[in-house]
Amino acid sequence: MKYLDLLGIDLRNEVLCDLFETYDVSVIYEYDRTHEGFPDEYHAKIPDLGLEFIFNESQLFKTLFIEQVDINTFNPFDGDDNSLKKFESKSEALQYSSNTGKRISKGSSDFMGEVKDWVRFEYGSYSIHYEYVDSKLRMITIQSCDD
Repeated sequence: MKYLDLLGIDLRNEVLCDLFETYDVSVIYEYDRTHEGFPDEYHAKIPDLGLEFIFNESQLFKTLFIEQVDINTFNPFDGDDNSLKKFESKSEALQYSSNTGKRISKGSSDFMGEVKDWVRFEYGSYSIHYEYVDSKLRMITIQSCDD
């Protein structure tokens, strides 16, 4: 299974249903209970794989957070996925961008004493955001730009 192939598919897609059943995942409906005009969303997590899925109000998959965790169970995403590069450092991501001419944005922030560096690659219909803490990859975020 490849992460990028999931973008835009319906929450009730058989692939996702099988994945969520395998890992006993509950899908949480989050609505705009404070009436601030936010769209409804659906969330699902597989902590053993370091994954969090977000679906939009139409139940279409829009965002995937991939935390860097040690996986001690079957990983349906294991294997060669050349569509999602894994850069272990910010400098490695910047070098890849320089070599390939891929469009990026980059930055750094200090949140309560924790310095986070990031690089975001922009593609036509999606972006891939890499977050680094202490020069180590902490999280990858894949997000659909169609939303």
